[in-house]
Amino acid sequence: MKPTLSFTEKALPLILEAFGKSINKDGIIIETKTGEPVLTPDGEEIEAAHFGGMKKGSEIFLKDDLYSIMNLAEGKF
Repeated sequence: MKPTLSFTEKALPLILEAFGKSINKDGIIIETKTGEPVLTPDGEEIEAAHFGGMKKGSEIFLKDDLYSIMNLAEGKF
């Protein structure tokens, strides 16, 4: 079994801050310094409500949908 990290929605801003990210007024995860949205490997913006995680050893942000999970499992990210 792989280790997992679970946290409440209130903790998400603190976790993102550790990686230089934040949530804008529209609920989109952004780069704190530039205000640019964080993108999935498919080029989609990620709403904080749909944040699924980050791939180990990188800053590949994933949505919490089946498509993203399947691509991660198949090694496409």
